[in-house]
Amino acid sequence: MGYLLWFGIVALVFALMHFFTELSAKQKGIISLVVTLLVIGAIAYNIRSDRDREQVNSVVLKYEQGQMLMCRGTEVNSTTFDYSVGTQSFVGNRGTKYFQQIFNARECQ
Repeated sequence: MGYLLWFGIVALVFALMHFFTELSAKQKGIISLVVTLLVIGAIAYNIRSDRDREQVNSVVLKYEQGQMLMCRGTEVNSTTFDYSVGTQSFVGNRGTKYFQQIFNARECQ
């Protein structure tokens, strides 16, 4: 739905440039290219964000199911690490050899 909104905004900008400006064809082309690159960059950022979020959700689901995770060569599970929702990271439990070690959920598999 967000893509349709952006498409509408871009179409409106192009219509305004066509009917209400004294810009030359070259200037309109440059503006069109810049707007197109911005939209493509925003779409690429959203796709990357979605993939990253899916990967983190997958890691957290495995953790909650009691499976073993590998984070930078260290085995992470629910007995040795707690999951911090706010920072999306695993923090070593007190009384374990991993106490105060922190791993970002994005680093785990």
